[in-house]
Amino acid sequence: MTEATFAPSRVAPLLRSPVSADRDRKEPPLPSPARSQTPPPSPSAPARDSGPLAAARVAVLIPCLNEEQTIAGVLDDFRRAVPGAELIVIDNASCDRTAEVAALSGATVLEEKRRGKGNAVRKALRSIDAEAYLLVDGDGTYPAGEAQRLLRPVLEGEADVVIGGRLRDSRSDFRLLNRLGNRLFRALVNLMFGARVSDLLTGYRAMSREFVKRAPVLSTGFELETELTILALERGFRTVEVPVRLASRPDGSRSKIRLFGDGMRILNAMFTLLRDYRPLTFFGGAGLAAMLLGLAPGLFVTWEFMHTGAVRIPTAVLAVGLEIVGVVLVIAGVLLTTLARRFREIDYQLAGLDAELRGLRREAAERDTRERR
Repeated sequence: MTEATFAPSRVAPLLRSPVSADRDRKEPPLPSPARSQTPPPSPSAPARDSGPLAAARVAVLIPCLNEEQTIAGVLDDFRRAVPGAELIVIDNASCDRTAEVAALSGATVLEEKRRGKGNAVRKALRSIDAEAYLLVDGDGTYPAGEAQRLLRPVLEGEADVVIGGRLRDSRSDFRLLNRLGNRLFRALVNLMFGARVSDLLTGYRAMSREFVKRAPVLSTGFELETELTILALERGFRTVEVPVRLASRPDGSRSKIRLFGDGMRILNAMFTLLRDYRPLTFFGGAGLAAMLLGLAPGLFVTWEFMHTGAVRIPTAVLAVGLEIVGVVLVIAGVLLTTLARRFREIDYQLAGLDAELRGLRREAAERDTRERR
């Protein structure tokens, strides 16, 4: 993937009210700074161009919980890496000065009192309107220099989701248990959903407006990344992975992940999404397992009856009950799969209507602008 570049541009504020998500689209675009006023880039600075990245409205979303020590540096790094982007810090009920430091550093600060990364990110996705969203942690472990490579496929229409894969870079600073857990969950997701994801739990990803508006994010905690990945796979959004290097946390900064508690939440989210998006796999698999279990007592009862003429009633009831449960589960999986397909068709039609309405609003806004002139 070629190295992406950005040009500075003036960006309209991205905060919007839930009632009018597209209100700010009615304003005429602000002019970009004249090319003659832009100093030539230094050899160490990223080159700037006038491609789709220059005029795009990009929101950098940074959920934070007690990141007073690192948030100022993160904001400075991404301000240089993505000129013109709106930097949004979501303060997740921090006990330190995270929100104050972020505001002093020029970021827009949102507050989410309910603890949990999923709650914080969902608040931002509902409050911010942009063409592309860049999600990154506020602990300073993700390289801002890779932001351009993540955003470019989204803004050029080549992908809906771009994942910053940490496991594809051997220099990433991973704790052993985190690396093993990530590989275990990745293997399960790839097996259950037929995917080829290399990093399931990365917190560094770019997303298109269409994905953000159509993906129902319901997670409350660190299972958020699992949900975002599976939603992109199951809803047919184009997904690309870009290798990034995970840096070590600075001294004094502490990880908020609880290995056992959050691991169980991630595992629960995986099976919940499997049930919701692939009910035939979930219920059909459980039904086949029940029928296989019922074969053992069933074969034993049959063998005993053929040789002795006696029937063990409890064993026979157990065998028949397991077979009935298995059949019911398979039928439930078939019916729920049919319903899920119908809901996907409805969702697709609603997305088409939403795009058509947005186009009509833009045409009306442009017509009003021409009439005023």
